[in-house]
Amino acid sequence: MGERFYGVQALRFAAATAVVVTHAVDLAGTRLGLETALAGGTLENFGAVGVDVFFVISGFIIATTTRGQAGVDAAGAFLWRRFRRVAPIYWLLSAPILIGMARGGTLGADVAAATFLFWPFSGLEMTFPALGPGWTLCFEMLFYAGFGLAMAGGRRVGWGLVGAYAAMLAAGLVVAAPVLRFWGAPIILEFLLGVGIAWMWRSAPRRLGLWAVGLAVLGFGLGLVFGYGGIDDVRALNDPWNGLRRAAVWGLPSALLVFGVVRMERTDREPGRLSRAAAFMGDASYSIYLVHVLVIRALGRLFESGMVALPGDAVVGLTVIASLAAGAVVHVWIERPMLKILPRAA
Repeated sequence: MGERFYGVQALRFAAATAVVVTHAVDLAGTRLGLETALAGGTLENFGAVGVDVFFVISGFIIATTTRGQAGVDAAGAFLWRRFRRVAPIYWLLSAPILIGMARGGTLGADVAAATFLFWPFSGLEMTFPALGPGWTLCFEMLFYAGFGLAMAGGRRVGWGLVGAYAAMLAAGLVVAAPVLRFWGAPIILEFLLGVGIAWMWRSAPRRLGLWAVGLAVLGFGLGLVFGYGGIDDVRALNDPWNGLRRAAVWGLPSALLVFGVVRMERTDREPGRLSRAAAFMGDASYSIYLVHVLVIRALGRLFESGMVALPGDAVVGLTVIASLAAGAVVHVWIERPMLKILPRAA
């Protein structure tokens, strides 16, 4: 991609931070029993919306960076690039938890399938991988596979896959089956929204960007005022109707936000320091997203030991700062070197 979308990079960083904040609040409140300013209201779990923003961005970036690419060779190269970017660092950071589960006798075939095969539905309820945030990677990989098939087979195959997905989505609303819970999950709509943005944002008037951001803020705000039910947790994945609510209540505002940020951005200008910092933290957002679970586990044990006693909000703040710092370190010292070692083309 010749263009560098610094606004999108900032959104990636903001989305990762939002997820970290939500899990930090959960650490302080649920695990440590401490009171925090965000607990008890709609803001407590609102950071989970970062996943929806990530999915829309993923659809946008994938469709934008592969513009004009088609055929079996192009599809194979695309799939390899996505695999090397996502899987190795994910499996590496999953290793400590996998080892602990194996030693404790709790590593089952369903968890192994979710972790290594990116298949999260061995039954009618989602099985989380060893590294919890990996559930989103299952849907990422599913989207990559479908997109790769569309690249290999052409537009007709692409639209056929969209039609097949629509059929499975509709069937999953009335029939309970593991394959429909996964392949027909409503949350996949958010990737398709991102693809749609990639197709049309250049032809839209620039002034629509500000309106889109305003509507996104309004949509998120209405959810905070009136509540958003069970769309913030696994219920939206195990119940397709609840999943449709998530796609509407969080997915649509996320798409408006991404579209607005992309349309307002001037990609022909030299970036300033703030934009370059946003680009770096956006690049590090994947490492932040993965490693923050390990940071929370470690800090949770430290706080439970009584060696450090802090009020709830201080625990949240320290956890967020430590997670962001650890993610940046992992990105620079592990993720980047790993990507340099792995071959770029299959």
